[in-house]
Amino acid sequence: MKAVLLVTVSVASLFAFTTHTVEQPEGTPLFITSIAPYKSGMIVAQKGVRKVTLYSSNYKERLYEWELNEIPTGVTVDGEQIITTVAGENENGVYLLSASVPSEKCFIKTASGACAPLVDTRSGKLYVCNQFAGTISEIDRKGKKELRTVRVLREPKSIVLDPEGRYLFVANFLPSQRADVDTVAACVSVIDIASFEKIKDIQLANGSNALRGMTLSPDNRYLLVTHNLGRFQVPTSQLQQGWMNTSAVSLVNVQTLNFEGAVLLDEPERGAAGIWDVKCTNDKIVISHSGTHEISVIDYQKFIQKFEQYPQKDALAYDLRFLYGIRQRIPLVGNGPRCFIIKEEHVIVPTYFSDTLNIVDLNTIDIQSIAMVKNRVESSINKGEKYFNDAAYCFQNWQSCNGCHPGDARMDAMNWDLMNDGIGNSKNCKSLLLSHVTPPAMISGIRASSYVAVRTGYKYIQFIDLPEEFATCVDEYLLSLKPLPSPFLINGELSEKAKRGRKVFEKFKCDECHSGPYYTDMQLHRIGEDVEFEKGWDTPTLREVWRTAPYLFDGRAATMKEVFEVYKHGIDKKISSKEADELAEYVNSL
Repeated sequence: MKAVLLVTVSVASLFAFTTHTVEQPEGTPLFITSIAPYKSGMIVAQKGVRKVTLYSSNYKERLYEWELNEIPTGVTVDGEQIITTVAGENENGVYLLSASVPSEKCFIKTASGACAPLVDTRSGKLYVCNQFAGTISEIDRKGKKELRTVRVLREPKSIVLDPEGRYLFVANFLPSQRADVDTVAACVSVIDIASFEKIKDIQLANGSNALRGMTLSPDNRYLLVTHNLGRFQVPTSQLQQGWMNTSAVSLVNVQTLNFEGAVLLDEPERGAAGIWDVKCTNDKIVISHSGTHEISVIDYQKFIQKFEQYPQKDALAYDLRFLYGIRQRIPLVGNGPRCFIIKEEHVIVPTYFSDTLNIVDLNTIDIQSIAMVKNRVESSINKGEKYFNDAAYCFQNWQSCNGCHPGDARMDAMNWDLMNDGIGNSKNCKSLLLSHVTPPAMISGIRASSYVAVRTGYKYIQFIDLPEEFATCVDEYLLSLKPLPSPFLINGELSEKAKRGRKVFEKFKCDECHSGPYYTDMQLHRIGEDVEFEKGWDTPTLREVWRTAPYLFDGRAATMKEVFEVYKHGIDKKISSKEADELAEYVNSL
C-alpha cells in the first residue's frame, strides 16, 4: 500500500489541511463503497480508484488519500485512527491508518470478503465481517492481531453493537437453507460478545434477502434492517402493487431478540427499489434507495406509534400505504445513492453511479450537490452495471435486475416461477457469472443464450423494452464479471481434502458433464426422476459454485454435500459420506 500526500506542508491537524486546495480527480469514476464522518469533514472508500480519501469540511477539497492494493469495502473512524477493510484476490483484512501521521499504517489479515468494520468504544475492540468466509473477526488494535472468529450463517454484510455492549447483531446477506419450502428468508445472527459465540439466528419475513443496512432506532429499542422482500410464492406475471419484489425495513426487538415486523417502503403505484442503507437522527429514520435515486425520511415517533398499534404485524409486509403521511421521498441529484452519513441534521450521500455528493438539509429539504469527479468518463461496462441496478428501466420502479440478482449479479437463493417455461414450476435463481459464455440460459435452457435472456428479462420481468445500445452495455457488464477465489482454497491451492475430492469427482465421472474450463459441456441432461423437460436440465458451470447455494433445479439441496449424499446427483453407484464430503470440498474450491 502506498500513501499519497496531496499537500506539501507538514500537518498536525485536519484544519491545517483545509488551507490547501487540491485539484479534483478527473475522468475515472470513484464508485464510493463506504463513507464515515471525520471531524468536520468525511472519509470515503472508493472502489474505482482503490483509495481512501479524506475530504475537507466543505466536502470539495481532497486533503489526503491512501492508495490500496485491493478494493476498500468499508471505512470507520475512531479518534485519529481511520480503519478501512479491503477485499480481493491478494488481500482480505483491515488497515489501521492515521489521519495525524499519514505515513503510519498497519495491515491485519482476516478472511475472504472483509467488510463493515465496527469499533466497540467500550473495549476498543474492532469487529469485521468476512462476507465470503461467513465469519466475524474480533481484532485487538493495540496488539495488531485477530483474537477470535465466529461463524454466522451466510455472507455477513453489516454489523451493529447493541446499546449495552452485550451482543453483536449481524446481517446475513442471503438465506441459508433449501428453497423448495414455504418459508425462505435471511436471518440476523446474534453473537454474545463475552463468549464470542452465536446464540441466535433471527429469521425475518418470508422472502427477505439482500440484507444491507442496519442501525439502532433513535430510542435504542429496535434494530432496523433494510432488505429486499421477494414474492417468490406467486408467478411473475405482474409487477404492480408489489407482486414480485418490494423493499422493506424490518424491526427486531433489541431486548427480546425477536423479529417484530417488516414495513414496506414502496407505494401502491410506485416501487422504492434498490433499498440500501439506513441511519437515524434523534427523531427521524433515513433510508437510501439506490434503484430510484432518492432517500426516504420518516418521522420516527409517528412511525413507531403506528407500528406498535398495528393490529396484525404479519399483514405489514403487504401494506403499501403504511407510510402515508409520515414519510417524505426526496429525489437526489445523480444515480445510485447507497451509503451515507448524517451530520448536524444534514444527510451526506454520494451516488455510486455518478459520483455526485448530495447534502440534504433535513429541516428545509434543500439539496446542495457537488460533482466529485471532473469530466467523469463511463465505460460501456460501467454503463451496463448502472443499467443493471437502475429501477428507472422497470415499470413503476418496482425492481432492477439487482432485485433477483443481488451481490454483483449473482443470485438471491430463492425459487421463482417465471413465465418462460409454463406456470407452477418454480426454478432456483441462477448466478449470472459466466452466463454469456456458457449457453444456453436458464436452468431449463429455454433461452438460447444470455444475450437473448437479457432482452427478454427486461421485457417480461421488468416490463419494459430496453434500448439495444443499453442492452449491449448490460451484456458487456455481465461478460466482465470474474469469479472470486474460493474461501475453501488454502493460499490459493486445493486443500488435501479437496485433492481427494478431485479423485472422487473423476471416479464418479462428474467430469463427463462438468468438463472444460467452465466445468460444463453446455448440454442438457436428464438427471433424476422428476425431469420436467424431455431434453433435461442445463448443465451449470461449477465456477464459484461455493457462492450459489441452494442447489439443484428447485433449490432442494441446502449444501453441496447434500447434492451428492442425499440426492445422488448424477451418481449411480454407492457413495460414502466421506467421499461425498471430499467431493463437496473439491467442487466448492473451484
